[in-house]
Amino acid sequence: MIRSLPALALLLAFGAPALAGPGSYVRFEQEGQDAALQTAVAHFSHPDKQVEIVLYGVVHIADKAYYDAVQRDLDSYDVVLYEGVAPGKTAPTEADKGLGEMQKAMGELLGLTFQKDGIDYTRKNLVHADMNMDQLKEAMGGKTINPMGQMVSPEQLKQMGPMLKNLAKLGKASPGMQGMFKTMMAKQLGNADLNSALGAKATQVILIERNKVVMEVLAKQLKKTTKGRIAIFYGAAHNPDFEQRFVKMGFSRTSKRWMSAWTIGNGIQSDDEPTPSETEEPQEAPAVKPKSGARWF
Repeated sequence: MIRSLPALALLLAFGAPALAGPGSYVRFEQEGQDAALQTAVAHFSHPDKQVEIVLYGVVHIADKAYYDAVQRDLDSYDVVLYEGVAPGKTAPTEADKGLGEMQKAMGELLGLTFQKDGIDYTRKNLVHADMNMDQLKEAMGGKTINPMGQMVSPEQLKQMGPMLKNLAKLGKASPGMQGMFKTMMAKQLGNADLNSALGAKATQVILIERNKVVMEVLAKQLKKTTKGRIAIFYGAAHNPDFEQRFVKMGFSRTSKRWMSAWTIGNGIQSDDEPTPSETEEPQEAPAVKPKSGARWF
């Protein structure tokens, strides 16, 4: 089990940074017995525009209280471009289904909520900005997406499912064990390196190519929304690349705050929310509810 921790951290939907360092959007903080896995929210402004861009980094399995706070933030933005690989025309493979089941088991083991259950995707200000599964697999050369990358073989993946289900039962019965696993996993998420775990090809597709899709949707929204705030609501691993793209567009970061996604013990205090920008009445964007089977990577 311990050997599989880096791989299992990736299974929690790529909350870990692609590159470690000051540009990261996820970190593990600890003070004695208290700790937290934290994600960052950054605001960007442009000298010639009245639109503020918000990079809202998340992990896809977290405390319910975290998602409650995230929902309040998302509701305050004019437009939210959101992540979620939509189902394609091709039926999901057994491997695809297995990954979803394992993610659910991991959430139960750690006492955490899955993002799709914690966020309301029917809000009118949400705009889908991602590939579908057919497009993702095509970009991968027809291969099934395995978020555990080079760490775990398909055979090992099958064996881990039953193991996680058994551990989830033990975790529910023992808060101490659940807290131990939560701490170990949070440390892995705060220090994981996607490039070495996934390999160059998968990293390029899962992060960079999907980010390109977001930037295309953002360009369209910037023509519609000339004043207010546009948020990009994506896994924290995507955000260092997004930040580089914004800088090239002439945007500069004006603030960066940290939110506790996983609370361990008494947790670590989150940063305060920056004072919201004054905006005109929200401009309605087409609501798109994620179809059953949508995946967060």
